[in-house]
Amino acid sequence: MRKRTEAPERRRSDLLDAAQRIVLDKGVAGLTVDEVTARAEVAKGTFYLYFRSKEQLLGALQDRFVDDLTARQRAELDRLDAGDWMGRLLHWMESSIRGYLAHADLHDALFHHPRSEDPASQPSIGHGQAARHGHEADPTINTHAAALADILEAGTAAGAFTLANPRAAAILLYNTMHGTADYLVEQAQRETTDSSTNLVDAVISESLNLCRRYAEPTG
Repeated sequence: MRKRTEAPERRRSDLLDAAQRIVLDKGVAGLTVDEVTARAEVAKGTFYLYFRSKEQLLGALQDRFVDDLTARQRAELDRLDAGDWMGRLLHWMESSIRGYLAHADLHDALFHHPRSEDPASQPSIGHGQAARHGHEADPTINTHAAALADILEAGTAAGAFTLANPRAAAILLYNTMHGTADYLVEQAQRETTDSSTNLVDAVISESLNLCRRYAEPTG
């Protein structure tokens, strides 16, 4: 075991990186504190300086997955015109679907797995909240959904969208995005590369059309 001199945040990142490799290799069921510390090359006691349990570690991995996707999107959205609210909404939808598809193995390993019936032992989703499902559409506990809600609220305030309740709309559109991504992942496992690519493009195109019809002012 090598001596650790990195900053605390680097050590925490090393533990998360090690855990992520294990989850991809063995699934959540194969994730143990002993193997995480072995792969990260740290003492077992170091693990408990950053995480109380395997479940909290898993919650941190889930949060990092969502936060990384949100950060990439934010950087891309910052390059769009400030007042282009429809462009921002469409970019959020398409980049979200393609982002999940690009990291489908990790996403499914982290979020789609059997959960304990004991809420206290379940991993957290966003700010330590207990996850009841594979993902959460509530903008108050999911930074990715919150980014969508911010776009819809600002766009409605600017007159670009006609939404009676932007945050309720965010929940609906977030679930549209997530259900679409889940479907495309499943289909990709059954179809050829060309047909899968064509399906992705067609479904994303219709998802963007749905956003336009749903949010744009009428008349």
